[in-house]
Amino acid sequence: MRLCLEELPHQEEAVAALVNALSEVLSDYKQDNTSHNFLSHHSQENGHNAPMANPTLVFPPSCTTPYGLDVKMETGTGKTYVYTRTLFELFSRFGLHKFIIFVPSLAIKEGVKKFMTSQEARDHFHALYHGTRLDLTCINAGDFNTKKGRKTIPPALSLFLEGSRNERSIKGLLLNDAMLMSKSMTRDDYDQTLLDGGSCPIESLKAIRPVVIIDEPHRFSKNGKAWAAIQHLNPQLILRFGATFPLQEKTHRPDYARLVYDLNAPQAFNRQLIKWVHIDYPQTDTDKTALTKYTVKAVSNKNLVLVDHAKKEYDIGLGDALPQDFEGHLTYEGEKRLSNDMALEKGLTLIPSIFSCSYQERILAQALNSHFQTERENWVRAQCGENPAKIKTLALFFIDDIHSYRSPDGWLKQTFERLLCEKIKQCLEQETNPDYRDFLATSLTHLSETHGGYFAEDNNKKGDEAIQAEVDDILREKNKLLSFRDDKGQWILRRFLFSKWTLREGWDNPNVFTIAKLRSSGSDISKRQEVGRGLRLPIDENGRRLSHQEFFLTFITDWSEQNFAAELQQEVKDDGPTIPEKITPALLTELVKNGYAEDETNAEIKLLQTGVIDTKDTINREKWELLTKDFLPDYSLNPNSIKNKGQKEADIVKLRKEKWEPLKAVWQQLTKRYMVKFLPLENTLLKEILQHAFKNQDQDALTIAKAKIHRDTLTGYNIGEADSNALTQRQQILESDLTLKALPYGTFLKELSRRTLIPINMWHRAFCDHFKNGIETQKFNYVSVQTLAENFKHVVRSHFSQYFEYDSLDFSADTTLMENGDFVDSIKQTILGTEIATDLAVEECYLYDKKVYDSTLEKSILAVHPNKEVSIFGKLPKQCIQVPNFTGGTTSPDFIYAIHTDKETKLHLFIEAKSTNKRESDTLATNAQKKFFQIFKEINIIWREMTDDKLCEVITQLIEENHKEEKSLSSS
Repeated sequence: MRLCLEELPHQEEAVAALVNALSEVLSDYKQDNTSHNFLSHHSQENGHNAPMANPTLVFPPSCTTPYGLDVKMETGTGKTYVYTRTLFELFSRFGLHKFIIFVPSLAIKEGVKKFMTSQEARDHFHALYHGTRLDLTCINAGDFNTKKGRKTIPPALSLFLEGSRNERSIKGLLLNDAMLMSKSMTRDDYDQTLLDGGSCPIESLKAIRPVVIIDEPHRFSKNGKAWAAIQHLNPQLILRFGATFPLQEKTHRPDYARLVYDLNAPQAFNRQLIKWVHIDYPQTDTDKTALTKYTVKAVSNKNLVLVDHAKKEYDIGLGDALPQDFEGHLTYEGEKRLSNDMALEKGLTLIPSIFSCSYQERILAQALNSHFQTERENWVRAQCGENPAKIKTLALFFIDDIHSYRSPDGWLKQTFERLLCEKIKQCLEQETNPDYRDFLATSLTHLSETHGGYFAEDNNKKGDEAIQAEVDDILREKNKLLSFRDDKGQWILRRFLFSKWTLREGWDNPNVFTIAKLRSSGSDISKRQEVGRGLRLPIDENGRRLSHQEFFLTFITDWSEQNFAAELQQEVKDDGPTIPEKITPALLTELVKNGYAEDETNAEIKLLQTGVIDTKDTINREKWELLTKDFLPDYSLNPNSIKNKGQKEADIVKLRKEKWEPLKAVWQQLTKRYMVKFLPLENTLLKEILQHAFKNQDQDALTIAKAKIHRDTLTGYNIGEADSNALTQRQQILESDLTLKALPYGTFLKELSRRTLIPINMWHRAFCDHFKNGIETQKFNYVSVQTLAENFKHVVRSHFSQYFEYDSLDFSADTTLMENGDFVDSIKQTILGTEIATDLAVEECYLYDKKVYDSTLEKSILAVHPNKEVSIFGKLPKQCIQVPNFTGGTTSPDFIYAIHTDKETKLHLFIEAKSTNKRESDTLATNAQKKFFQIFKEINIIWREMTDDKLCEVITQLIEENHKEEKSLSSS
């Protein structure tokens, strides 16, 4: 299976933010004749090594060396893609062609290597960057030959160092931190020479003036040896990409160099860029107040002291067993760890029953129940019409005792296979889908092929082919795990993966839907890291990433971590922006953008009237929380995105099936698949679009660009306030007097063509027509390229909203409301809305047993008691009617109202609820729905956009229009 790489908006934003920030800060440069670089005189006159080294970027004297930029992206949102694409952008813009990528572990190294060298990535970036390729070198410890009196350097490293600048080639070196600091990299007694006659690899790397990429920056503390080794390379630029960053010692805040893009955890969850999370934990057989507990009173490298509920102390030395309450004969192994590798710290509570075999078996059983429920849902994804592509469903188990899994008679291996066998037999008794039955039956007869493990010690078992096959599948062959059949058409059964915490960072698989922890974490490990192995959105059997849908990761832990969901929620919230003390112009602009008010002035008045701010613009923190959900989502977290899975009844909304039955014919018509068909654009219209791109809201797109300076000002202590020890920090973006020099006109047009896919000659004619009296060459710069490209995309979207139509296909779209041609009994609340309106009555003609909504506007519509002519009404689930949007993705209306006259349904009204201050994406969605529902006008299906709660007036007007039409027809 080949993956289909897409250009996702949030990933493009990250790349653009980084490259634009670098463009702004560069103050002095010269243009090279062969590439478009910001070069110093030194880099052009540096002798024979100049083509082998990066051009030297010239930064303002105020900039630190090396210059650093940071990109923060939540786990699972595609940072590897972002920094890979960044290499191509930096090469395209500045001629930088030698990069060193640092990762903190072998698992991460394998994942990055697999992505960068994949045919999918090669084809994707080859198309985006006109044939440019990335030549990746990956150095391992065994590549250095230091035996039999010879000391040779790996040929791949020599090729990386000595490779010259080429219009079509970027050189990348992938290293883990241990490799960088190894003796192999730092010794200078090799039998061959490198750059400038030297024979020390790390010194030669220094000579190429590298650009350094750091993955998982929190693992590269500025006080650590790895960071010191990176600094020794004297890179001119360090770019860090990660979900978390090292903390400052004094403030414990993230230690950023300059944060240019922040896709934080709340944004990722709220925008459904990652899976939502359900937390499960099996109950214990004993009441929680009666559970035996031990507390760690003290722990050192050689000694452990436990205290029980009766205050009795247990002094445990190296190799000594824990009290008999702990099954499995746990011992203290020193280095603050138990024999099951559990980390200890003072104050930690240990509950013996959690470690019992019976309780561990319960976790295994619960994980298998979760897996097979999800596996079937992902197999039979649509029950109405033709099924879409299936999703291969995986489960990941974190364990402590490797021998118990690897040994043929190990407790874990035997227990897992017994439970798996029982569960598959149970599923087979109920399964009706022939394809899935065959998959299950084959799994039952080949149980050993369904699971595999990856552990650090596996790297030493080179002779065991079975283990190496497991390791390769998990660590290196992710695409194989995502596929259902091999090249010979045989089922690929492996979908249950076992590992220790070696996979805690850097490894993930998009199709992990269940994670089970067979032991407590012990020390305070980030909850986001623990769930991060399964957060990425899934990929179907055709290699397509599935977005705009709701997917859940079920995370199963033990009873001692019953607060896991609350802790994860808090950790995610803490990753978002802090509540400001006062309202700012930027926040007012954001509120207006999200439909809170017509303009900034009215927004501020409304905030005052509702008590969110006072006359001094100070924010009321309690009322702020109510505001963020609808209008500032980045400051809040959708409550359904992370939660315990208890109280399942509250998560379910039941359908009143007798109310849905009259809608069946309409529903089957609307859920057919439709595709967007673009109408041809005449050249005159395309020329008009290009001309509009030169101006946006009467602002010239081409400008003489000034370098910008990011300034943080500490204005002193807040004397007399609650936190009198904190400094007040004011951030400003200042425009300097430095003018960024122009690009050659040909380069400017080439870059513009690459970003818009419009031929260079057409852009040239547009410039000649628009600037008949000439143009200042200083306006040909990267800032103008960016502005022109954005204007062009905006104008194209507005024009194409009128130049497309819909064609019906022969099969139906997914729907969560039907199964085997009949309406289901219930659906998950989250696909209908985030909140339950407990204060609203549920009318007899309503489609569900409770009213659920997403926004205050939707609630106000639900609060309106409909006209007597309305026989059925209700809110529609997300994506139940997938109207294709010409910009990509789909849109779906919010409500349906069946209107009858003379006891016969005459009209079906579909409503899209939108505020008056719509964003561009909202306008595109409503335009698509409006055009889509025109197809069904002849069969009495009508669509309306609602911006307020004047529902009754709209329905009354439609009834009157229908009566007039019927009278007109009867008289004729």
